[in-house]
Amino acid sequence: MNKFRFLTLLLILSFAFSLNAQGPKVLSVSPLNMAMVNPENLEIQIDFDQALDLTTVDVSTFKVFGRWTGPRIDLTISMDNEDKQVTLLMDTQADPFNAGEWVTVSLNKGIKGANGEFMSKGFSWNFWIETKTGSLIQEKTKTIELRQAGETWLQTYGAYAGDLDNDGFSDLTIVNENTDDLRILLNDKTGDYKASDLEVYPMGEATPSPNEGADFNFDGDIDFAVCTAHDNELRVLFGDGEGSFYQKDDYTTGTNARGLAVLDFNGDGAEDIAIANRGTSNMTLFENDGSGEFSSINIDFDLSGEGESGLVAVDGNNDGMMDLFVGNYTSQEVAFLQGDGSGGFFVSSKTSLGGEDRPWMLAAGDFDGDGFADVASANAEGNSVTILLNDGNSSFQNFPLRLTHPDGLFPLAIDAGDLDGDGDLDLLVSYYSSVSYIVFENDGTGNFQAATVLKASKNASCAILHDRDNDGDLDISATDEGDDLLFLFENKEIENNVRSIIESLNSLTMSPNPYREEVQIEFELEESENMKLEVLDIEGKHVITLWEGKLSPGKRQWMWDGHNALGYEVSTGVYIVQMTLGKKLLSEKLIRK
Repeated sequence: MNKFRFLTLLLILSFAFSLNAQGPKVLSVSPLNMAMVNPENLEIQIDFDQALDLTTVDVSTFKVFGRWTGPRIDLTISMDNEDKQVTLLMDTQADPFNAGEWVTVSLNKGIKGANGEFMSKGFSWNFWIETKTGSLIQEKTKTIELRQAGETWLQTYGAYAGDLDNDGFSDLTIVNENTDDLRILLNDKTGDYKASDLEVYPMGEATPSPNEGADFNFDGDIDFAVCTAHDNELRVLFGDGEGSFYQKDDYTTGTNARGLAVLDFNGDGAEDIAIANRGTSNMTLFENDGSGEFSSINIDFDLSGEGESGLVAVDGNNDGMMDLFVGNYTSQEVAFLQGDGSGGFFVSSKTSLGGEDRPWMLAAGDFDGDGFADVASANAEGNSVTILLNDGNSSFQNFPLRLTHPDGLFPLAIDAGDLDGDGDLDLLVSYYSSVSYIVFENDGTGNFQAATVLKASKNASCAILHDRDNDGDLDISATDEGDDLLFLFENKEIENNVRSIIESLNSLTMSPNPYREEVQIEFELEESENMKLEVLDIEGKHVITLWEGKLSPGKRQWMWDGHNALGYEVSTGVYIVQMTLGKKLLSEKLIRK
């Protein structure tokens, strides 16, 4: 064999060996990215293209984190399909997920194939825990004063609902800008918090604001990251697992750090932090060394726009690598920054919001049920919410959906969750100037209608969705930035729900819905009942009673012409048709356009 042929054969063999020696790749996962309806005792399954080295399959390489319940260090890991399939089981009896919780699963580059090669990149995805049937019209059950004796304005801006003391119930870490402190309220295991037990955690002088929880140092307890909206600091606090924090580290960001997201952007298994800096129109990426110590990499995304403010991390194109949605306040755009899995990002697409819409805060999730992450932007100056639906090709529809409401001025906060338990994501938006929190109901295709208006006291600030009392549905905890109050709204298991089963009611229809001039309400009773039929407005106030008395079995019809009890025509908007049958209630949403 001549020298040339020998070298050619060596190159071919070397190339073939390199193909065979590639590290493992993920073929499929269950639950899928963005999946909505998953039981709290679910199994997480990952299929690989090759057998794994079992010595690298453990809780350091396969990580599960619940946004409210924290890290899962009690995983049971099993292997199947000739060591190509990994199943993760949680001890949900001792440590269940919360209903409606956002769960992140992260696989890192420490996973090795049986051939001795490591994964070239990490792999991460998110899904939601299911909620049971609930109500969009929640009841304010308690108001908690956050000021202590002798204190004036705290400027209570937001809260995080992580389980700080590991008792299975979500506690509240409340952020105050003016006094630059955190106030910790531990859940009493009934869904309540006592102001008398409040702990004040001072932090300095730099207006803390955006925040998120994670386990930065891998000790199994929830830690906390918060940045300063009017300054240039990131603070990382380490949880003691008993309801407080034992250490705070400070890092320098760009000016006006308005957005914060936690993600493993380089696939090494450590949770990193991204900061959006409105003042310097750039972003700061903080890399975790694995122990909770961070080093910063300042990257100016010139193409992403100006005035970076809102920020949320999610896998937007289903490639297993975390991406970033960035809301650019000054240039009025939402940019999609695609992650390369090695710590880098590039601008994949930008969507202009137009008009006066300026992104202040973002929320992400699959709003239209197609399996891809969409984004919702609370636009402060435009008094609107913009819905950007992902087409699956890293771009978004040319004509974004725009939500407005007459009782919606200066939206500054937004959160997503399945409030009514119908398997899709609803939105909760805080309106600072109109002193209200508005719930927008999703019809499952990404179209939203205002469902209810909940009132604050002076300046509605951040509100969060979490199962505060562990009863299986999502409650609302909301802060008032002007009066420094915490409002607890409860999602009660009541029967005035669109999916309630009323034994004596055979059917209920309203046609047309939406309507302009007149709507026909029709139902059938199977037995005699005392019945009251009335119309309420979106805040639950009485509009008109259409019938009250006993009815015999059979079909019944009522017409409503849109006038209230005083004979005045009602305005366009959302109304509730409510029927009382004995001790049972049934309500349906009716829209007048």
